[in-house]
Amino acid sequence: MPELNDLHYLRAASQVFDTPLLLAETQGLLIGEYLAARMHGVTPPEPQGNRFRGDDAFEPGNEGPEWQGYAMVGSVARIGLMGELVNRGSWMGTHSGMTSYEGFAEQMTRAGVDSAVSAIALDVNSPGGAAAGMLENARLVKSIAAKKPVIAVVNSLAASAAYGLISGASKIVMTESSEVGSIGVLRLHLDRSKELENRGVTATIIHAGARKVDGHPFGPLEGEARASIEQRVNMIMDRFVALVADHRGIDAQSVRDLEANTLLSDDAIAAGLANEVGTFDEVLEDLSRARVGRTISQQRGLSMSENNQAPDASASGITQAQLDAAVKTATEAGVKSGALAEQERIKAILGGDEAEGREDLARHFAFDTDQSPAAAKAALAKSPKATAPEAEEDFSDRKDRASGEAALEFGGPNKIEQPKSGLTKAVDRYTN
Repeated sequence: MPELNDLHYLRAASQVFDTPLLLAETQGLLIGEYLAARMHGVTPPEPQGNRFRGDDAFEPGNEGPEWQGYAMVGSVARIGLMGELVNRGSWMGTHSGMTSYEGFAEQMTRAGVDSAVSAIALDVNSPGGAAAGMLENARLVKSIAAKKPVIAVVNSLAASAAYGLISGASKIVMTESSEVGSIGVLRLHLDRSKELENRGVTATIIHAGARKVDGHPFGPLEGEARASIEQRVNMIMDRFVALVADHRGIDAQSVRDLEANTLLSDDAIAAGLANEVGTFDEVLEDLSRARVGRTISQQRGLSMSENNQAPDASASGITQAQLDAAVKTATEAGVKSGALAEQERIKAILGGDEAEGREDLARHFAFDTDQSPAAAKAALAKSPKATAPEAEEDFSDRKDRASGEAALEFGGPNKIEQPKSGLTKAVDRYTN
């Protein structure tokens, strides 16, 4: 008959043993020992929850105020990502020592659509967890970061699934002593055959389907069963590497070459796994003050913050009029540069030999589309030439005239006023 503690922790053990984990190796072994100890009646100390910062956000509900899943520090939503990560689990949180993907996704989604939230700060300290659920939620973080800043602050660990989860954040900030990485896959197998033998127990397995009991705990993992499990682990690894490479803009082979190592802040930044060194308080202060996507204002030897939203003069020490003037100048310079590029594109299409005898089609490609010169010339070369004779001026004259029109209409020194032609419409298409 099974031991009472075996039954109590059978469900918990099923979430750790014989299932793919995106978890730091040492933490995986620690959890395995933890469960084994509990199954034998040893009670370890209770896990410690995250510190709470800010005021919990509530909204009216049918049965009273409903917690939104995050705390507010000014206009910044603070969300904790603590402990081992498990799939589903509803609102399982830091008091349990674990975080549920399901609960985390709900927190992120609510903060993402809350108009009172200008940015999201993730307070991260996790060794990783289950592979199932990580990829989907990592992409959710990326999608929310495209709408408002999501700053992940690692204090003091973001390993494996935890790193994958935050890889899509707008920025990853690490404290000096933090570690990130462990981009790899772990699967634990518990061979209990000797234990059962010592207790005088023999396990008999009856099954249909050759792969039905791969990885069972009543014998060693070997042969085709081991090969099948290793293949699955490698498939998960490929997807994990591709996710990090895409989210962080790193070459996939460079990610794989890390060999699931964990890196301290300086090495992590050099490898492209993080952006800055700072503290959670610095990030909160900067986000709360600026209400934009800037992170810490005093980094250590790294580029200043990036900002994907409108600039804010109040935090910069200049007047709003000065800021508006600078933005206007930059915008006009960008439009001028783009307009010159458009002029060169049009001239290249109209001036090519392929346009001779196909002038109407060439003007269509130049003025009514945004095709590149190479694509337009290739299409022109495959098109038949017009059979009608040219009018008074020959083709070379028309090319010179077209180039002149382009220079005049794009605002050269001898700019003339005339009704909008196809060229002017092309400029309007670019500038608008």
